[in-house]
Amino acid sequence: MVSVPDVGHRKRLSVIQAYRFALDLSPTQQRALAGHAGAARTAHNWALERVKAVLDQRAAVPPQGRTTDHELTPAP
Repeated sequence: MVSVPDVGHRKRLSVIQAYRFALDLSPTQQRALAGHAGAARTAHNWALERVKAVLDQRAAVPPQGRTTDHELTPAP
């Protein structure tokens, strides 16, 4: 990002420069990339499900009588 300092009453200007690249993958590389993307999506969905389950559990269980967060969230 390139910034230009304030000049009198004018506001600061910013320029954002971006680059776009195209990948020329072989069929084997395409399959590998798709597999990695699928694994990342699966891992993200698993973690999101765990976080939502913990939040739902904590919302359902009143905090009275609980001394630590460990008591609210069972170990996987």
